[in-house]
Amino acid sequence: MFLMHLLDDLCVGFNGGKDCTVLLHLFYSVAKKKFPVHKDKYKALYIKSKSVFPEVEKFIQISRDNYSLEMLNYHGRIKDSLTELKKGHPGIKAVIMGTRKTDPYSCHLESFSMTDADWPQFMRVNPLLNWSYKHIWQFLRSLNIPYCSLYDRGYTSLGSMNNTHPNPHLQYIDDRGILSYHPAHTLVNENSERHGRNT
Repeated sequence: MFLMHLLDDLCVGFNGGKDCTVLLHLFYSVAKKKFPVHKDKYKALYIKSKSVFPEVEKFIQISRDNYSLEMLNYHGRIKDSLTELKKGHPGIKAVIMGTRKTDPYSCHLESFSMTDADWPQFMRVNPLLNWSYKHIWQFLRSLNIPYCSLYDRGYTSLGSMNNTHPNPHLQYIDDRGILSYHPAHTLVNENSERHGRNT
């Protein structure tokens, strides 16, 4: 019973992206196995950016229901959102994140990294740090885990509608002479993952 209360100290960062989808599935699978009698919803932190893709919002809603999530929704900057999270849910001590070392400003992170001293204090738990782009897609596709539909339209890294477009490395001309895009999992050069992002 004591260990089950540990779930109340955690929340999972989830924004509908491929990495967070892997993270959510892993977390849910482990929680179900370790705490089979747990009946409450699992807390998921969603920091909503401006101009979110409708496809992302739809996928988040589907995932909310599939994984029994209590969505903790915030808007604006990450630091401000974590401040509000700390105020509204003071019992949460750790945020499990889908960060990989190839993400911007993440190469220095460890599996367990506290937020910086001038930030709201949370333990950042990073189980996917050493996963590659290829690992992510192998996991999702081998287990037939649902993911956001934008990835099948050539998007390889999702931000807002203002700064995200299909990855140019996946474009081709189809039989009708129309510009099209291969799905994200076919990207060969992993260093090009963010080439569909303006920032």
